[in-house]
Amino acid sequence: MASSSCPIAPDGAARSTRMSCAPIRSRRTGSREQACAVKITGLEPITCDSGIAGREWLFLKVTTDEGIVGWGEGYDWQAAPSLAEAIRLVGEEIIGQDPRRIDFISRRLWDSGRAGVPERMKVIAALDLALYDIKGKWLGVPVYDLIGGLYRDRIPLYWSHFASYRALDAEALGVEPVRTLNGWLALVDDVERAGFGALKTNLLIPGLASGLPPTLDGAIDRWRIDAAVEFVGALRERCGPNMGILFDVGQEYRMGGILQLARALEPFDLYWLEAEGFDADALLAAREQTRTRICHGEALIGRQAFRPFLERHVSDVIMIETLSNGLSEARRIAELAAHYDTMFSPHNYMSPLSNLINAHLCAVMPNCEILEIDMDDVAWKWQLIDQPLRIEAGELIVPDRPGWGADVVEEEVARHPLRDHARPAFLSALQEQGP
Repeated sequence: MASSSCPIAPDGAARSTRMSCAPIRSRRTGSREQACAVKITGLEPITCDSGIAGREWLFLKVTTDEGIVGWGEGYDWQAAPSLAEAIRLVGEEIIGQDPRRIDFISRRLWDSGRAGVPERMKVIAALDLALYDIKGKWLGVPVYDLIGGLYRDRIPLYWSHFASYRALDAEALGVEPVRTLNGWLALVDDVERAGFGALKTNLLIPGLASGLPPTLDGAIDRWRIDAAVEFVGALRERCGPNMGILFDVGQEYRMGGILQLARALEPFDLYWLEAEGFDADALLAAREQTRTRICHGEALIGRQAFRPFLERHVSDVIMIETLSNGLSEARRIAELAAHYDTMFSPHNYMSPLSNLINAHLCAVMPNCEILEIDMDDVAWKWQLIDQPLRIEAGELIVPDRPGWGADVVEEEVARHPLRDHARPAFLSALQEQGP
């Protein structure tokens, strides 16, 4: 599939007046003479194959009449082209608008399309991110200065998808598949050498590409519980007591399955068990019957969705998908979590640009606990941005350059067009699972 890169540009004065433009005070002159001195002139959603089957990246380029380009990122990891088209259509509403009026634009787009939840939220989120990049560049400051200022300049990281891609999609990484317990344990050396103090993995079962249950009905069987105990137990023995082990089961199990698994893994002192659900009382019932820490939230969009979980103190840590919520809403969710004495950790599964976006959120919020990052990934992904990430001793150094601190390299994105839409490898792998 070709890269989705059809830009939007104004086709007449009528489009630029679809949302009225109120005057603002000029940064340069202090006067109100230049109403909407900066204007959005075009936007272009650009899809990119990530190399890992089923994970599609979507960048958003927003241009202005002053030549400033802002970059955002969308999140629909198996259907990026559909989100790109939604952004393209809804984005027509903001041509001619002042990109610095971030909340005004987001509110108008929300009020005009509430029936489109959650798709409308994802569109607004991608635009929100690009507008922050523009405003930071226009002011000559990092985005973190726009949302409260620097609280920390180093973000602790955990090594995500430990061994998972080696079992699931090793060909994309250019390595041989690793599907044995000893092979996975040997990969801990890479984590330790890089100075990471925590790693996150999924249920890996020797000989299989994935430990996902074949029916995805929310139940867990004894065979998988025993497999999880064997894998996590061996990992704890190899890592020792000081390495944080995070175990991610996504939305695979309902309350009963989550509770059985959490109890079975208690002897190994998990950093957290990551489990999703939409019923706050059900997840709370599981949490109250285990001493395993619970992390939850990546599937939720908006403060309203998080509120019942926070009010009931369901999770020890909430996970915020910044690309689905936008920076404005993600910050509000993090502040709401702080009100309920809860830590947060952003979901950070996508491109290097999303690493920077989440770094700015983590940099300003005192209740940020740790940030996810995929290190064992396709090697070329780091070339998608024009400034390298600085990672030292398992910590991300927050850049102090204007905006996000890097731009997307369009030439590199163009080298990785989406492939024909294929069934993700982890779903295909279900055919070979279990007894």
